[in-house]
Amino acid sequence: MTTHPWSGIEPSRTTLVRSKVRWRRALAATALVLLAAPLAAEQMQRFDDIEVHYVVVNSSFLDREVAARYGVARGKDRAFVNLSVLDRNGASLDASVSGTTLNLLNQESALAFSTIKEADSIYFIAPLKFTDRDTLRFRIDVVVRGRDPMRVEFQQQMFVDP
Repeated sequence: MTTHPWSGIEPSRTTLVRSKVRWRRALAATALVLLAAPLAAEQMQRFDDIEVHYVVVNSSFLDREVAARYGVARGKDRAFVNLSVLDRNGASLDASVSGTTLNLLNQESALAFSTIKEADSIYFIAPLKFTDRDTLRFRIDVVVRGRDPMRVEFQQQMFVDP
């Protein structure tokens, strides 16, 4: 064994093994984050030269002040859909957005979208309440002036925040 360069203390075998395990875990966690990032970034559907990006986020991840500013109720069983409509150059487009969710029992709930405009960005958010481990099917209709209506469909399993 070699001595530690800063302290002159020889590390124990247990310390070396723990260090290697921590290093491997950190490397594995970094790899998972890097692999998952492109998957999360691909939550979008393309309609000719328009992209509709969407994400469903548990509202408990929002800061209290941010949630209050946008009128989003925070809770373990609450989430919101965040949607943006972009042209081929990545510029935000204004749109009319409406939609519904369907759970596994085919119970339908309407999504009430609000429009948020900040600088050059436009977002459409809709709050929702869910039960733990339920899979929701989302059907969202997007209408941009002068364009054919677009329907975004996806499903997501929901988990109550512990």
